[in-house]
Amino acid sequence: MIEFRAVTKRFPDGTTAVDKLSLTAESGRITVLVGPSGCGKTTSLRMINRMIDPTDGTIFIDDLDVRTTDPAVLRRGIGYVIQQAGLFPHRTVLDNVATVPLLIGWGRRKARARAAELLEVVGLPAAMGARYPAQLSGGQQQRVGVARALAADPPVLLMDEPFSAVDPVVREGLQDELLRLQSELGKTVVFVTHDIDEAIKLGDTVAVLREGGRLAQFAPPDQLLAEPADDFVSSFVGRDRGYRRLSFVGSDGLAIHPLRTVALGEPAPPLDEWALAVDGAGRPRGWLPPSSTVDGPLTEDALRPGGSLYTKGGSLRGALDAALSSPSGYGVAVDQAGALVGGVVAGEVLALLRSHRDDS
Repeated sequence: MIEFRAVTKRFPDGTTAVDKLSLTAESGRITVLVGPSGCGKTTSLRMINRMIDPTDGTIFIDDLDVRTTDPAVLRRGIGYVIQQAGLFPHRTVLDNVATVPLLIGWGRRKARARAAELLEVVGLPAAMGARYPAQLSGGQQQRVGVARALAADPPVLLMDEPFSAVDPVVREGLQDELLRLQSELGKTVVFVTHDIDEAIKLGDTVAVLREGGRLAQFAPPDQLLAEPADDFVSSFVGRDRGYRRLSFVGSDGLAIHPLRTVALGEPAPPLDEWALAVDGAGRPRGWLPPSSTVDGPLTEDALRPGGSLYTKGGSLRGALDAALSSPSGYGVAVDQAGALVGGVVAGEVLALLRSHRDDS
């Protein structure tokens, strides 16, 4: 548990970056700090590991006042992930990940074995351990940064806009990877972002900060969207907060309809309706429009993009987005392995939402 008790940070020029901040980041949960530029998010984060010391107030990790501990010792027990990964360019990936275990006295063999294990945990092949950071993509570098932060198995993980420098597709994958890791490892995570969608997706609780480092609201994401504390919070979370709330509404009872399918690599029959192309594993690859003429085996060049996918049993937001983004009018539903299970219709998603509201 990390507790801020009336924490203030004033810089020598008189700027107040954080103003009497009080909140508790619960153990084993992800707490997200979000807000506009200049609201003190990063300053608050950096006061936890004493890269910055507060002017007033106290920060506790469990029952420990962080100011009573040597900063270097404190930081060895706290994982820290920053934007652009911050890897050592002259060290291999494996040695980057092994850095903290070596600092705290692990033997080189044990540290490197732990590093190799963590590369697999964050979804990187073992062979990548021999590469240097410049040989990796941005998303791969961020995965290495997460692995390095986890190397000594710290109970606390601080993450300062770690995914903001990568493209949206990679960013979404890294967010999903963090949630997967957290479900397995149960770290106490404090995560800084300026992106409200990222905050809502990742946070068990979200702290919205306003300019001047004052806490505007601290609540679970669903409550934040349903009951913004004031006009600032309402404006910051956006006018489409009702749509975002669908992320927290289950889709049990939503009808899954059979879809016409065609197989990639095989001749396509004459069509009078949209057909979904699937690969050999049954995974959706795109839509084939009505009256399409395909000479020879069907290839992806003949297909229309399929929109987003809805994982069966997921949220109503995922189902509605899949239906609205599909060129055919049917949202594509898949199982956990990504294989096709059928289609969903926007009108039925909205009808299910109405029934949820009637029952509540």
